[in-house]
Amino acid sequence: MNGPIVRLRPITEGDLPNYVRWFNDPEVMQWLKREPGLTLEEEREWFAHISSPECKELVLAIEAEGRHIGGTGLHLRGDEQSAMFGIHIGEKSYWGKGYGTAATREMLRMGFAERGLHRIQLETWAHNVRARRCYGKCGFRYEGLRRRAILKAGEWIDVVTMAILREEWEALAAAPAADPCEPHIRGYRPTDYDEVADLWRSVGFHIRAGDSKEALDRKLARDPDLCLVAELGGRVVGTALGDWDGRRAWINRVAVHPDYQGRGVGQRLMGEAEARLAAFGAQRVALLTTADRPQAIRFYEDAGYEVRRDVAYLSKELRSEL
Repeated sequence: MNGPIVRLRPITEGDLPNYVRWFNDPEVMQWLKREPGLTLEEEREWFAHISSPECKELVLAIEAEGRHIGGTGLHLRGDEQSAMFGIHIGEKSYWGKGYGTAATREMLRMGFAERGLHRIQLETWAHNVRARRCYGKCGFRYEGLRRRAILKAGEWIDVVTMAILREEWEALAAAPAADPCEPHIRGYRPTDYDEVADLWRSVGFHIRAGDSKEALDRKLARDPDLCLVAELGGRVVGTALGDWDGRRAWINRVAVHPDYQGRGVGQRLMGEAEARLAAFGAQRVALLTTADRPQAIRFYEDAGYEVRRDVAYLSKELRSEL
């Protein structure tokens, strides 16, 4: 897969000052279970533990561009057929650039292909959207929510459990590489607005107050991972906007430019939106369309949605599909 290149290597004693620095940084520690306050002596004790021949944990340093940027690990469960996964990118200048995703994919390969594991699971904060998006891209599936399970900085935090099975990882690893002629699905950017508005007009959507640039900017700030566009040759050719309030999931403004309809763009947009909503914990997704759009209704039905009323209210179970 294209993306940043990382190297996973054994941790050395020379790495320990980096861990001490990261684990005393409140910005880094807000996403980890422990509180800031690690000493070098404590880190040396931990290093002696993971370096012991009896240690069954796989704990590695993440290196990018020749620089130590974080750490990751697989912690075996009692049956030694499953493991708990953990990761952190300590160097904040590397946040949001795909290094965590690349390291996660490599750890899954090592766990399944080299260690022969059956299952790898993880826990993350329910509000850690960036992490949940990363794990969803790597194949982890939402399994449950532990409400107010961890006390962090005086606040009770909801914890999400996600996991991936060996056969699921094998299916992802065997998937063919994306055709470079296919559109690229990415997040909406404020600079896309004029193209998006023109696209919506081209398919007959009315530009309502809720479709203004200001309204989309507000939605982007609220749901950064649920505003999607399809891009081909530098041109925005499709859109899909997801909504999730913690209980209900919706997809709206699904549109493909008339010049690009019939090429699978809509299916890819819908699939990506569904995957992201499922990673947030949605078990069912719904959408609305007008009854005078039979072509759109057929498209949604072909995608697995069922009409629930005489009007075109459609919904689809997610957990059984993804």
